[in-house]
Amino acid sequence: MDFKNKKCEICGKKAEIFLFGRFLCKNEKCIEEAKKLSMARHKLRIVAVGSTNPVKIEAVKEGFEKVLGAVEVIGVDVISGVSSHPIGLEETYLGALNRAKNAFEKVQCTYAVGIEAGLIKVGEHYIDIHICVVFDGVNETVGLSQGFEYPKIVAEKVLEGIEGGKIAEEISGIKDIGKNIGLIGYLTDNNITRKDLCRESVIMALIPRMIKNAHLY
Repeated sequence: MDFKNKKCEICGKKAEIFLFGRFLCKNEKCIEEAKKLSMARHKLRIVAVGSTNPVKIEAVKEGFEKVLGAVEVIGVDVISGVSSHPIGLEETYLGALNRAKNAFEKVQCTYAVGIEAGLIKVGEHYIDIHICVVFDGVNETVGLSQGFEYPKIVAEKVLEGIEGGKIAEEISGIKDIGKNIGLIGYLTDNNITRKDLCRESVIMALIPRMIKNAHLY
């Protein structure tokens, strides 16, 4: 983000960070004041999502409104910087982090969110999880969804470098299943959908940002 000629919106000094939807210096009093103003004007808070996938966008809106109140959510096309279907916690987390930070750079917002799905090996099984990162310009908070065992035939193809969504489309017959109910929705007869998993990861990532929990983190 370009801070050239930007001034702190609280005190007028040179801006060094963008936080709570405002350009700020690093003075703690200015940061605290911006935080108070942001909370007071929560209906105007902008949340950027590092994806144009409607499932992720809706999940972020529902998760934020459940935990922090009304927000405006904007989907942003960004790169994840990882493989099309990450393997392992670290790569999946990195994809979510990159999405959040890249979205933050593109949109003037209070928070930016990245959600990445990946496979985690547990024994001889591969578990699909979603990791969410919420970034505010300084700090990130992280949350995970429930996990479910990927069908062996799909996991094997992913390990060969084929995106799981494409295999899931072939199995289910549902086009763009990743932008719809997801493989989990097909496997559970819609009892749990991909949006549920994404929303769950968002809520988990927002736990440290709840006012009553702030002092714990």
